[in-house]
Amino acid sequence: MKPTYVLMAIAATALAACSNQQLYDGIQQNRIQHCERYPDSQYAQCVAQYQKDYREYERERQELLNESGN
Repeated sequence: MKPTYVLMAIAATALAACSNQQLYDGIQQNRIQHCERYPDSQYAQCVAQYQKDYREYERERQELLNESGN
């Protein structure tokens, strides 16, 4: 089995045990790490896309769910 598949299996198992906020925070951190690939001139702009905290995300998510339910 390739190491990538093993890591994915471990990550999937770990994510199943996480709360929604922990999952959200982990995804955001991963996205921010990908920003490190950009030159300094683009890094700050990339990171700024992922600065929304979980409470703000969840509030916006609930608003959208409420709108679509009406």
